[in-house]
Amino acid sequence: MTLSRRKFFAGAGAAASALATSSPSKASAQTSGMVKEVGLPPVWGEDFLYQWSPPENVKRDLTPGAGVIRLSNSEDITNKEGTDYASMFKTMRAGGWTACEAASAAWLSRKMPDSEVTEMKAQLKANDVLFYNIHCAGNIIAPDPDAEMWQKHIIDAIHSADQCGCKMILTHTGSMYPNRNIAHPLNWSKQGWERSVKALKNICKSTAGSKILIGIEPVNTEAINNPWAMKRLRDDVGDSRIVCGLDIQNMAHPGVAFRMTELLNTTFELLHGMIGYIHAKDFVWDQMLPGLSWAMNGTGNMDYEVFLAHISRMPDPIMYVEFLSSSEEYQQAQRNIRAIASKIGVKIHGTQSALA
Repeated sequence: MTLSRRKFFAGAGAAASALATSSPSKASAQTSGMVKEVGLPPVWGEDFLYQWSPPENVKRDLTPGAGVIRLSNSEDITNKEGTDYASMFKTMRAGGWTACEAASAAWLSRKMPDSEVTEMKAQLKANDVLFYNIHCAGNIIAPDPDAEMWQKHIIDAIHSADQCGCKMILTHTGSMYPNRNIAHPLNWSKQGWERSVKALKNICKSTAGSKILIGIEPVNTEAINNPWAMKRLRDDVGDSRIVCGLDIQNMAHPGVAFRMTELLNTTFELLHGMIGYIHAKDFVWDQMLPGLSWAMNGTGNMDYEVFLAHISRMPDPIMYVEFLSSSEEYQQAQRNIRAIASKIGVKIHGTQSALA
């Protein structure tokens, strides 16, 4: 199998410093007069240098929870005119995928008539597939006037999610460059933080009364690149609809590349009760410079046993498998995930066709 070699660089500059483990750093902002620690604890004492190696006896609680995980992948639901929803959801279910999400740009480009929404919902129910999320890859803190445009896009996605019966939308805090995928040096500044909080407050105010959750996906190029920042963001916005669309790998950098079990444990503990759903990838550190490369799920540095155990303790958990290159790779990823889950007693919803 040949995997896509898409790269991401994490661990340089301010993005990496939020989770640096050479010593526990202190967040500069204060909440209720208390300075919060940010970063995994030192392994060999605060006077040691780089503490990137894991401790000898990391806690690995593999006790499965009662949750039955629904699997989703990046072959998103479509609402193109003339879509055969019965066939689409039947195919998803046969492949072992029991949940799906939509990409906002394509989804919002067409207004669905109420009769079509009703038919879509009926076919979702008939095939036992859950449409749970509209994913908005916008930039709510871009230089004006783009920020306003993207905030409106998020608001429109929330209204569409209401119409379609989704539970949430997913977005990002973004970058102070027009392109949110490019890290701006001020993304982790007070100015960048306040801009993010203001944007989300505006979105929440404009959709007051809606029960749609507003998920934020952590990623190293943005201010929300660690669980401590995610928790602080919800507090500062002051709205319980702000939740985390958790992607552990997007927070990975060389300092935690071999301490992922600890990062998993810390993240699920800190964000208990505020995780909307999970992204599932894997990675390896296989080159000289600090770049981490995508890997097939269950074959890299991610502790998938601990990962799945944590997910199964969530209510109605959903796991989105992404960033693979082909349908065959997605099917292999699902086989790996199901095998690991079975080994530790975690339940996965539905079955995967032997032909898939």
